[in-house]
Amino acid sequence: MAVPLETLWDIEPHTKAKHEILRRYLQAWFPILNSWNDRIVYVDGFCGPGRYKGGEPGSPLITLEVAINHRQAMRGKLVFWFIDEREDRILHLKQELKGLSIPPHFKVRPELGKFHERLGLVLDAMETSGTNLAPTFAFIDPFGFSGIPYTLIQRLLKQERCEAFITFMVDSINRFLEHPRDSIVRHIVDAFGTDEAIRIAESSGNRIEKLRVLYQNQLRRVAKFVRYFEMRDQEDRTQYYLFFATNNELGHLKMKEAMWRVDPGGEFRFSDETNPNQRVLFEFDPTTILAKELGDRFRGKGLIPVSTVHKYVENETAYLEKHMRNALREEARTGRVTVDPIKVGGQKRRVNTFPDDARITFT
Repeated sequence: MAVPLETLWDIEPHTKAKHEILRRYLQAWFPILNSWNDRIVYVDGFCGPGRYKGGEPGSPLITLEVAINHRQAMRGKLVFWFIDEREDRILHLKQELKGLSIPPHFKVRPELGKFHERLGLVLDAMETSGTNLAPTFAFIDPFGFSGIPYTLIQRLLKQERCEAFITFMVDSINRFLEHPRDSIVRHIVDAFGTDEAIRIAESSGNRIEKLRVLYQNQLRRVAKFVRYFEMRDQEDRTQYYLFFATNNELGHLKMKEAMWRVDPGGEFRFSDETNPNQRVLFEFDPTTILAKELGDRFRGKGLIPVSTVHKYVENETAYLEKHMRNALREEARTGRVTVDPIKVGGQKRRVNTFPDDARITFT
């Protein structure tokens, strides 16, 4: 994917999918955080001009539109911090913002500068004073792999109630792993926070996969939940990953819901891998795959509450509650799951129902 030089450029199909995930997540994130915080912050680290050449809105306008038009009125202060190192794009964004009816309790800050420098200064001040950021969602969407050092992401995620949604350009990284210029290689090392990325260049096997696993593991050092979405082009080649990192259980669930709702549209194959041995293709029915995973995980554990399975599915897999219910019904139909027919209070339980208080056995 070539880096555009113009102020405005044409939007690509995968960007539309990325924006749809962002939109759907923010539709859930804004009201949840706003309901119990006086101040929340949205950071767009590579915001661009706010609009594409064909008139499509960019991430800053999408974000503001979600917040302004949300059916649940936003209370408290919402801070929108839009950063870009191109002056022409910041100037264009400022013009776009003039056309919006921005509520008085929204603070919108378009700022010229480099993302890692600007956010780094804020984190320096917070760490020096011993204070925390307000709940923050950072959309980190670079064209390449420079300017997103792992140490910065690490510091951000160590702050309470902060999340990151990162475009990780793994195809570009793979092509530049053996670049002769030390400065290029240094950007790669900085992005991963370890020299191990460079050693992957000397290894056999799927380098894209190994780079993905390494970055995922690095994020897991500071985030309890790490979810990613794979973007493949029409030649079935991985372009980049969208990584979401959070320490919030509900945020993780809402991001999974946003990802599952995105329609691939047939142009790209969007997938989410839970572990190196399992790929979830969103255009496929997940019932069979999840049923097998649950059997492998819980077979031989005896009688367990459905709530335990529910928690596992939501926190440790790419799937949702509805997928779990379908998988359990299928396993019960084939006899691989049996349900305790008596409720805790002694009443009979309805057949093929799996509320959290039901107890089941995988056989």
